[in-house]
Amino acid sequence: MVQKNREISSENGEVIPLKLFKSLNEFRKTRKVGDLTENFMSTENSSNAGRTCIMVVGTSGTGKTTLVNIYTGAKEKTGSGAQAVTNATVVVKDSIHSEAPLWLDNPGWSDPGGKSDSHVFKDLLGKMQAECIYNLKAVVWCVAPQPRMDSNLQAQAKFIDEFTVNQQAGNIWSNVIIVAKGKAHKTAEEDCQGARTAAKKLWVHAEPICLGWELAVPEIVQGTEPRLRRETLRIFTEEEIRAEMENALSRLPPPVQVVFANQRCKACGQKGDPRLMEDKCHRSKKLGHHGKLEQRFSKAEVGVAVAGGVAGVTALTAVSIATGAAEALAALPVFIAPGGVLAGHRFFNTTSESPAPCGPVRINDMRWSCCGGPEVGGEGCTDLCDLCESKWGEGEPCVLIRNPDRNLQGKMSKYEVYLKEHELVQAEQSDKDAH
Repeated sequence: MVQKNREISSENGEVIPLKLFKSLNEFRKTRKVGDLTENFMSTENSSNAGRTCIMVVGTSGTGKTTLVNIYTGAKEKTGSGAQAVTNATVVVKDSIHSEAPLWLDNPGWSDPGGKSDSHVFKDLLGKMQAECIYNLKAVVWCVAPQPRMDSNLQAQAKFIDEFTVNQQAGNIWSNVIIVAKGKAHKTAEEDCQGARTAAKKLWVHAEPICLGWELAVPEIVQGTEPRLRRETLRIFTEEEIRAEMENALSRLPPPVQVVFANQRCKACGQKGDPRLMEDKCHRSKKLGHHGKLEQRFSKAEVGVAVAGGVAGVTALTAVSIATGAAEALAALPVFIAPGGVLAGHRFFNTTSESPAPCGPVRINDMRWSCCGGPEVGGEGCTDLCDLCESKWGEGEPCVLIRNPDRNLQGKMSKYEVYLKEHELVQAEQSDKDAH
């Protein structure tokens, strides 16, 4: 805490004169831990591969881009309404703090005219993967002052929770800072209580840092006593906001690692990290055939049989004439029958759903080209989707496996919603099995 006598008390009670530091920012970037001085704003201490970032998330219109600009000195476009001005996830460099993490800004959630919340999350995660950013110094969750948890805060907390999964589940909550835009209650903790409750519902040990303020305009700064403005009204200047954020970031533990998996869905064939997969899949698996129905006997087989019969008849006729033995003609049916039977079989044979070719007489003996199995009474040879008939694990997914949010409902109206999980295996293993 900064004292009026220009001295600072460290965590162990030691008083450190400010003049020992080149700037207040430099002090906030360091703290004593035993005999070691750690730089909490630098990315150099991270032993994990990849770069480090600070990610800003939250509802559209809660000051995300404004906060990024204040802290980093960037000039990203901002707005004053609830609709997002930032149209895509962007990487912002910090031009104020040396060796500082990158910042990730994005359109925001619950945007009435923007992307779906799910797509915003996937864009964030996809940007991290594309930019080789595998470490999160902090998630800055921007919210409106709200003492009670609602469905929007629950949904946003769930997305934040998904940054660290499996063995890392819950780790992200040690590195979350909640920032309330505006002041509705006496303290920032009260303004952030709704978001904090949503976090603890997912991870009971979550203790995110809670901050909150209104951005001061020159008239307020000039006409209000500084202590009243800061402590009672919680109206901060840009410099004070930057100092608050520097202090909060210095209190966080080292960055958490975001691990990207390489998996494959056995049902629809999508590959990569499951969090980046589309919320689409095939419905259920059934046995079927991927070929087409064909005649049991081909034209070539009938032709051979008929040709054999003609040759046999010709030979028998010649023998009968040459020897005068009419008894030789008794063998004619032996040669005529096969060709006639095969030709008749092809003529009367049809699929079970087709009409009879000639009156009531019909044969249902069609065969599948994929395995030669019969249409009627045989088992399938291939796993198929029971809805779209695509091969299981291939083709365009045909159902939504999550309920779409309001920004997706119109675009996804043609899809049936069938709640399920992707059937995941390691991509390398699934490729081996396929061969």
